[in-house]
Amino acid sequence: MKYQNPTEIESSYSENDLGRTLYDLVLKHKPKKIVEFGILYGYSTVAMAMALDEVGAGHIYANDLFEDYSFKHGTKEEVQNNIDRYGLTKYVTLGKKNFDEWLKQPEEFDLLHVDVSNKGDTIERLYEAVKGQVARGAIVVFEGGSKERDNVEWMLKYNSKKIRDTAVPFEVIDKRFPSISMAKYI
Repeated sequence: MKYQNPTEIESSYSENDLGRTLYDLVLKHKPKKIVEFGILYGYSTVAMAMALDEVGAGHIYANDLFEDYSFKHGTKEEVQNNIDRYGLTKYVTLGKKNFDEWLKQPEEFDLLHVDVSNKGDTIERLYEAVKGQVARGAIVVFEGGSKERDNVEWMLKYNSKKIRDTAVPFEVIDKRFPSISMAKYI
């Protein structure tokens, strides 16, 4: 399936078409196993699944807390409906999984996408848990990393550690708000 910005799926990524960045990343690297955390209504999941469909291989294991998340969230049914609407069901398995628990024993992946109200300490814990996989060539992308994203209202309100203030090696690969970054191995 050729890429089309799934704008009817609510997401902070939608307005600046950050789905295209994820789609292009999947096309370039052709990951067989994608693990995703923090899917809201499935925008990023659908964008990456479109690329898997074009490649003709791969699978996404998309995880969220759904109704157990205290802040804004979609339901598993809503996300599944969005995936079904695009005919991408065979590329996606939805799961209810806690990111912090997963970090204790992360599974193998080729590409990991994390969008779980990312703060500096979140990205530090993420990197520590998966840096061995990054060293072997796995790709880790996460929401945030730009100066603008580090200064959003909720980051300031809760005095959260800025992602840019961490020692995690990363580069911002899409600076459009809210930004997408990729972890690097040094």
